[in-house]
Amino acid sequence: MRLAAALLASNILVLAWMFGEGFAGWLYLVFYLLALMPGLPIGWALFGSRHAAGWIAGALIGYGLTQLALWAVIAAGLACPIGFTLAWLLVAAGSWGVARIWPAGAGVPIHGWTKPDTRALLLVLLVVPALMAGPYRNLGRADADGSRFYRAYFTADFLWHAALASELGKFSLPPRNPYLAPRPMNYYWTYFLLPSVLAKAGPAALPDVQASLKMNAFLSALLMVGALFVLVRTSVSSAVPAAVAVLLATLAASAEGLYAVVELASRGRPLAGLADMNVDAISAWRYGGLRIDNIPRSLWYTPQHTTSLALGLVGLLVASAAGARASLPAIAAAGLALGLATTMNPLLGGICSLIYGVAVVADAAATRDAWRSTPRHAVAAVPVAMAVLWGAASKVMEGSGSALQFGFSGFSRNYPLLTLLLSIGPLLIPGLAGIWALRSPNRPAWAIGTCGLVLGLLMLYLVRISEASWVGFRAGQIILVSLPLLLAPVFARVSRRTGIVLATLILGVGLPTTVIDTWNAQDIGNRRQGPGFRWTLWVTPDQQQAFAWLQAHTPAAAIVQMEPIVRGREHWTLIPSFAGRRMAAGLPISLLPVAEYQERSERVKTIFATADPVEASSAARRLRIDYLYVDEMDIAAYPEGTRKFDEHPALFERMFANATVRIYRVR
Repeated sequence: MRLAAALLASNILVLAWMFGEGFAGWLYLVFYLLALMPGLPIGWALFGSRHAAGWIAGALIGYGLTQLALWAVIAAGLACPIGFTLAWLLVAAGSWGVARIWPAGAGVPIHGWTKPDTRALLLVLLVVPALMAGPYRNLGRADADGSRFYRAYFTADFLWHAALASELGKFSLPPRNPYLAPRPMNYYWTYFLLPSVLAKAGPAALPDVQASLKMNAFLSALLMVGALFVLVRTSVSSAVPAAVAVLLATLAASAEGLYAVVELASRGRPLAGLADMNVDAISAWRYGGLRIDNIPRSLWYTPQHTTSLALGLVGLLVASAAGARASLPAIAAAGLALGLATTMNPLLGGICSLIYGVAVVADAAATRDAWRSTPRHAVAAVPVAMAVLWGAASKVMEGSGSALQFGFSGFSRNYPLLTLLLSIGPLLIPGLAGIWALRSPNRPAWAIGTCGLVLGLLMLYLVRISEASWVGFRAGQIILVSLPLLLAPVFARVSRRTGIVLATLILGVGLPTTVIDTWNAQDIGNRRQGPGFRWTLWVTPDQQQAFAWLQAHTPAAAIVQMEPIVRGREHWTLIPSFAGRRMAAGLPISLLPVAEYQERSERVKTIFATADPVEASSAARRLRIDYLYVDEMDIAAYPEGTRKFDEHPALFERMFANATVRIYRVR
């Protein structure tokens, strides 16, 4: 156990140094731990300070409370280091005050924590650095010439997160949409407040926005996997089946990698072709069906969703361990966790809240007198309702309701069973047996696992938004944290030999996807053309120099415009992500598609394409553009149109130039 603990601690320190670019990563680690502290007294009051659930639940609640404290300071117009520090102290003091008045015996009656539990938890957590090290080490890595490289799928999420964090760092609420200034940002941004504030207002020694985001995602991934383990642990009487179930859910959920290997081999093609596949999306590539992202992808690409889900798991942990008879303080704490989950993702928080209610009712149904306790659980709905109101007032959810669609149509109708088996078959098939195996030992855990699976499948096939894959991704996350609750009792009931055979079979079918996907996610050497984009994108030293100039010499609220159409799905977010400046128009691939993006982008295209300087100047002023960014791609696409900028300095004043990039001020 000591060896495992030392190995985990050393991995965290090494990766913090690597992701945070040296000592700054260790400093960020300290601030992150401080951000968790306000919730620890609540976690200890719930589960005890000697139980891992107390630390994990408390840390997640602390992270959520700290985000709200940072938001309150910004909303009050007091954004400065002293303001943020005082707010954190007030929240921490309030949390410790709640712990002091916590009634004796009002905690959650959870199983005792033993050395085998600690060993199992450490083993599970060691998977996180193993999965994160390669992809995040090469995320934005520079070569000898200074170009920085990004694997393609990180441009859809990580670089968008960098743009969002830069916008939040302007301390203006609601934050503006950097691709449609001056419109408000309709996106759940709560998770990103900590890295944004630390990068902007923290000590100068802290890492920049991108390094801060990497650190935050890595540390949050540890909490997410830890929360899943302590929840699954309540479904069985020993640690080993829980650890096996969580490890299999993390490492071997999808059969798509094995399918790709077999397909290439059957056609006599080299396995090197796996490097040019989006292997965890074979169900969509080959059959036009729905996609489910496995847990590693959730950790790499969407930490805001996994953190929301982790907080939801804290609420479900209370339901699983205490059931309908939970004390009123425990119910309130569960509601707090569910409410904080809702501030980070309203859909995931809402689904976890619904599962919580089902688990409580299922437990009450088993014991007649438990019905008397059920109405008290309405207290848990209060923080969730408050979070929904907060999200509406903050414009986080604006526009999402009109984008929702219901019904069995679209991608859902394309080979629905086959694509489901490819995406989660290795877990789903044995997990279904757990619906029967788990029912007797722990009714709330059975209800959580079963309800999560059913709701996830209903969302997957019957709910869509205008961005067709988004709900499927979120539904997949619900399914993948539900299945381990059903899978663990299967391993608890079968013999050791049968369990080994079953685990080996699941790994044999599901592990190839994770191995291939992890390799591809860190492979920035693949510069070949993919399906509409290159597998690896890069930012040149000349571009970086231009972005640094923009950060140093333009106002934070300046609108800096590049031509958005010619760059397609590749360098669509250069200015917001690297220069931290807003654009009047862009084509963001990570946000809900609305007609205004395309319409305004066409107007921007005219500025670059027309040879008439007056027409271009008038169009730029109508869009309130302050600066124009021009690089080799623009010059190649519009040689005459870009030439006019230098030929008419009275309208376009050249402020910056190097070998390949120019920046003009619109006069």
